[in-house]
Amino acid sequence: MLLWDFSFGFWRGVATRAGRILGVIAVFALPTSGYADPFEAGLNAMDREHYATAFRAWKDLAEDGEAEAQNNIAYLYERGYGVKQSYTRAIEWYKKAAAQKSPEAIYNLGMLAFDGYGMRQDYLAAKRYFTEAAELELADAHYMLGLIYYQGHGLKLNYTRAKTHFLDAAKLGSPKGQFMVALMLQNGEGHPAAKTEPLKSFIWGTVSKINGYPDADSVLEFSKMQLSQSVQDKATALAQKCLDTGYANCPA
Repeated sequence: MLLWDFSFGFWRGVATRAGRILGVIAVFALPTSGYADPFEAGLNAMDREHYATAFRAWKDLAEDGEAEAQNNIAYLYERGYGVKQSYTRAIEWYKKAAAQKSPEAIYNLGMLAFDGYGMRQDYLAAKRYFTEAAELELADAHYMLGLIYYQGHGLKLNYTRAKTHFLDAAKLGSPKGQFMVALMLQNGEGHPAAKTEPLKSFIWGTVSKINGYPDADSVLEFSKMQLSQSVQDKATALAQKCLDTGYANCPA
């Protein structure tokens, strides 16, 4: 069985603490032109690590009730970026955005409950938040549900459910979800007969690598030992087809 040390990667809009996902920033522009410029200005300031500027850009939008800006203001409070760090203020703003069905805010509340930052650690509460965000098709929420079932946080291990959520995350474009699907396929986890599937694992590992997951080679190298070069070439073509079809034509 291929084992893996669970550390979490970084992508635009996701911050890390001690190597794990902490929060998700809303990165899409708001539809109203009057709001779009300051919202995007805040994103640009975040990219430059000008956090106080980002806070000023989003503050009025958040107070006007824009859920995406409320989530991002909460994130700044959570991290202490540009403002004094305050979980209390962060949770207040996350809850305002969550009340408007912001999947990012709901997910971020789940992460706080998962790790016990600013509130009591509660895996079941975290699961409820992640489930709600997953129903709004947030890839990271599916990933965290997969992790909860895979590692048994607050409930019994369930590889079948873990694989389902990792696959949902993968098909929503999550490189780490794609990696976990590859890992489970390689290990035979979630298969009724615990059968390893190196071909499918290679395909998802390749997709994850193309999408920039830094440790995808670890599962690919293991699959390569079980596949001929001609089969690897075929799998690489199938991985590209998976990507080209927007994940509509990928192995399950």
